[in-house]
Amino acid sequence: MRDPFLRWTTSAVVSLASFFAVAIPSLTTKFASSSPVALASDEGQENNRYIGVEKCKNCHSAKESGNQYEKWTQEKHPHAWEELASAKAKEYGKKVGIDEPQKSDKCVKCHVTAFGEPKEKLHKSFDPKLGIQCETCHGPGEKHLKARMAAAATAEEGSDKKGPTYAVVPDDEIKKKPTVETCNGCHNDQSPGYKPFCFHKFVAEIRHTNPLKPRTDAEKAALVACECDAKCACKVDSKDGKCTMLGQTLKSEKK
Repeated sequence: MRDPFLRWTTSAVVSLASFFAVAIPSLTTKFASSSPVALASDEGQENNRYIGVEKCKNCHSAKESGNQYEKWTQEKHPHAWEELASAKAKEYGKKVGIDEPQKSDKCVKCHVTAFGEPKEKLHKSFDPKLGIQCETCHGPGEKHLKARMAAAATAEEGSDKKGPTYAVVPDDEIKKKPTVETCNGCHNDQSPGYKPFCFHKFVAEIRHTNPLKPRTDAEKAALVACECDAKCACKVDSKDGKCTMLGQTLKSEKK
C-alpha cells in the first residue's frame, strides 16, 4: 500500500510547480533605486531569487511542523507596507518632510522585503506589498524551495516512516536564523517611530521553530539565550550588565 505521506508530498510538489507559474502584481516603487538595508546576507546567492511568502506558505503552513506561515500572519510584519498609508505614518512623514511615505525610499526600504534588489533577483511570484516577509530575515528562498521540491520528488516510495518527519536543511541553502544586525538594519533610531528595541525579546515573540526538529538541551538553551549588546534595552537598566529579559517566561518560549 502506498505511503499516505508520500502521496501528500507528491501532491505538494505538483501544487508548488503549478503555483510557481503564477505572477503576482509588483510594487510600483523602483526597488533598484538605492542600496538595500543590511538585512539577511546574499553571500553566495547570486542565482537565488526572492520568491515571496505566498510560496513559502505552501510548505510552512502544516500544524505538525509548526505552521510558520500562520505565526507570521499574527505579527505586525505582514502589514508593514500598508502601514505606510496610515495617518500615523503620514504624521511621522511630515515631521521629516515626507508627504507620502509609500513613495519615499527612506520609508519603503524598511517596510517591504528585498528593497534595492535588482529586478533579476525577484521571481515573478514575488509581491513586495505583502510587507516584511520570510526572506527579509532568511534571505532569498528560491534555492531552498527547489532543493526541498527535489528532495520530496526523489523520496523513496517504499519508506516505512509514518507521518511527517524533519528533513535536515544544509546551512548554505537558506539563512536559518536572523542576527542582531539583521533586525537593527531597520529597528534603529533612523525611524521616526523608533522605540528601544530588544533583540532577545522580539525574536522570542516571533519565534517559529519546527517542533519536528530534534534538539539537544544545549540547542534548546541557545534558542532563548540573550545575544544583545550592552546598549540594548534589556541591559541598559541592568545593575549587573545581564539581560533583564532572561528568567521571564514569554508565551512563545512555552512551546
